[in-house]
Amino acid sequence: MTLETLRFLTHEERANRVQTLEYRVMVFTPRGMYPQGTFHVPNGFFHADEEIAFSVILGESWRTLDPDVPFSEFDWATPQELRLIASLILCEVMDGPYVRLYPLVRFSPWLNARDLDLSSSVTVHQVRELLMDYAGQAPSIRNEFSPLVSCRSQYDLTEPKEFAMDRQREFWDALAAPNYVLVRGVYALMKSDMLSSHYEFSEEAVHALYIALDASFVMVIRQLKKQGVTNPTAHDAQVWVHQHFNAAFGLVAPEAADKYFGEFYEQRVMTFHPASRYGDLPFSPNMHDDIFYLRRWLREIFGYLLIGRHDPGHEDALRKHRESNLQPSSSASGA
Repeated sequence: MTLETLRFLTHEERANRVQTLEYRVMVFTPRGMYPQGTFHVPNGFFHADEEIAFSVILGESWRTLDPDVPFSEFDWATPQELRLIASLILCEVMDGPYVRLYPLVRFSPWLNARDLDLSSSVTVHQVRELLMDYAGQAPSIRNEFSPLVSCRSQYDLTEPKEFAMDRQREFWDALAAPNYVLVRGVYALMKSDMLSSHYEFSEEAVHALYIALDASFVMVIRQLKKQGVTNPTAHDAQVWVHQHFNAAFGLVAPEAADKYFGEFYEQRVMTFHPASRYGDLPFSPNMHDDIFYLRRWLREIFGYLLIGRHDPGHEDALRKHRESNLQPSSSASGA
């Protein structure tokens, strides 16, 4: 397909379309922080440069995938788009930068293509040029692509070497069978990133992370059941975290009363319930550090649960910890 024939479908054309699979474009705004370059998956790609960030995915709608899924006015990201988003975010490494995605919500043009080579750099270039052409047009109430004007700014990019991008295909493959809980959890991480880019919505960024926290808890409980644990508890879940993340660093094992991220339990109750057994509160008892702490921890847990291995940053930290313990102390007094 040539550049002259590649275009976006109009609303009328989309309404009359009978295909179940469509080439859907998602555009990301300059508020995010993106790995620089183009990253392909079997049925799509993500691209980010100084002027634009976007993805193209051949995929279906939620209703096509699962006719029983509840109706929602917030299902703007399709199953395959969320699969791509998850595969990118999970490529972060311990103590490294975020893959901070900020999509242009409820703007999802379809390409008129029937058979597009998504592995080709020519396709990436064609779609990019098409988006840049629309972004350069004057906004108008009659121009359904006017939202692209908001993307006319320099993008914040990070070198791909800061992430474990070689793991993206493994995450993508692991999500071949829809995992609603994990996708919901990683989606909540992305929404937290979006919210925290606006200082006034930092509190709501914590709220999104509490959703991700609950998703991770459900997944850990299900993992324990697979391992033969009968009626696993919140304490069992915290022990699981210790065994798979903390024990190798020599940290103290959870006590009998410790529960899964129990330090956040009271905060969550007071956050979502203005009146509770902890009293009446005029605001939620959260801090900005809660965002950074939970955001990093939950990404690690989701990634490990999905493919059963830690990211290179975790492995590097563990190696340094072991090497430091092999160094002889300078004196008995620690001088």
